[in-house]
Amino acid sequence: MKKYRRRIRLKTKIEKGRKYKNIVVWTTLILGTSFLLSIAVNKTSKYLLTSSYFNVKSIEIKGNNIIEKNAILEYLNLYNKNIFKSKLNKYELQLKEKFLAVKDVYIRRRIPNRIVVNIIERIPLAEYKAFDKRIGIDEYLKLFVLPGSYAILPKISENLNEENKAACISFLKNVIGFPIYKKIKAVTSTATDDVIFFLEDNCKVCVGMPDNIDFKINYLEKVFSDLETKGKKAEYVNMRDFSEDYKEIIVKTN
Repeated sequence: MKKYRRRIRLKTKIEKGRKYKNIVVWTTLILGTSFLLSIAVNKTSKYLLTSSYFNVKSIEIKGNNIIEKNAILEYLNLYNKNIFKSKLNKYELQLKEKFLAVKDVYIRRRIPNRIVVNIIERIPLAEYKAFDKRIGIDEYLKLFVLPGSYAILPKISENLNEENKAACISFLKNVIGFPIYKKIKAVTSTATDDVIFFLEDNCKVCVGMPDNIDFKINYLEKVFSDLETKGKKAEYVNMRDFSEDYKEIIVKTN
């Protein structure tokens, strides 16, 4: 019985010794591997951050119609700089602050040495002139400089108060999908419920409230088409009291 117990104790002691050796071996392997990995990571990081192979050689600008490409490139100043060192989020914020026409911007790395800048510009609905510059206005009443080559937009008076200006912009936002938008020369408002616009042929249209625009413009285009078949042109149209239930407008022809 005693010999049996001695064998069990000896076996247990041997097993404990093996487990201890295994722990030591695995711990040594893990520590060694971690050390080698840290050296590899350190060397790789150093290579990525210092090698000229990862210096920016190409910058692609997408989505810009208002802002000149060269102005963006000059401001970014990323050429020949390490692609991993540049803080792109910082440049995104700075571009939005520098160029008011930028609504949003996304800058992405393309390894090894290319940068892609995706710009989302504000959409100007109207414009006015100030200090010999074209100033665009978007749906949020944000102002920004337009290039001389940009498409001609409806003129809006800069002297309008904010409420009347908002009424004009609301009208243009709703009418931009119609062919008549490109014929609108100017838009103004004497009150928030009295939007007035002028067409290229100097026809004055009093549209009233800037609501239910789809119905009003569709009806107006039918009126113009009917006048054209009769060889006439409208000089003045009053739609202030026009509605789906009360389809009455005042039209003065030449």
